Amino acid sequence: MFLNQYKGLGVINRTPNSFSGQGLHLQEETFHQSLELFLADPSVICDFGFESTAPMNKAISQDEERERFFHFLESIKKNPKISFRDRYVSFDTYRPSSFVFMAQEFKSAFGHEHFIFNDVSGILDAELKEVLLPFKGKSFYYIYSFTHIPSRDQVQNHMQFPDESGDILKSAHDAFSKAYAWFKDLGMENQLILDAAFGFSKSYEDNWRVIEGYGELVDSLTKEGIIIPHLVG
Repeated sequence: MFLNQYKGLGVINRTPNSFSGQGLHLQEETFHQSLELFLADPSVICDFGFESTAPMNKAISQDEERERFFHFLESIKKNPKISFRDRYVSFDTYRPSSFVFMAQEFKSAFGHEHFIFNDVSGILDAELKEVLLPFKGKSFYYIYSFTHIPSRDQVQNHMQFPDESGDILKSAHDAFSKAYAWFKDLGMENQLILDAAFGFSKSYEDNWRVIEGYGELVDSLTKEGIIIPHLVG
């Protein structure tokens, strides 16, 4: 499995208002220093985001998200030190159409074909299915996030949708099982990564319950034959 060679995700947010980076990566020198540092380590997957989904921020339009992406793309084109080689590149967006757009543009610019769709929405629907199927069997992975968000247009309001079951570990188990079954129906279960999405639609207490019980959660999935890579962060 490809994840054996990777130790972590190097996150670069090209946003002015992210809790991670505080807009520092809009400064070209800082951006290139961080990116070159990540690329110097073959065990790091580069993850790029162009919209902050922190609940204190307002959603941006798809046009603005793509404009930020283009600024990013033009910036790295100018840097001769940047080479992604056969490394997986991850795009963090809750819009399936945005992911496709970014992957296509990145491929056109660099001839790159190893992608990860880091989707913070947790929404499994017909729109996502249509986007995923062309990547079936290719160098592609999808990160499923455990949230209670009812629709993509509510992602920015994710803290309004906490778990109400009283058993967050069971909710996480059920969500991961459902996602696995959904991907298995597509024949893409081996291209799935599971993310507990700490901080998304979870109370402080629920975050800690999942952290403390993560081994228990993985064991319960393994007993069902769901042996899938996890992203934890």
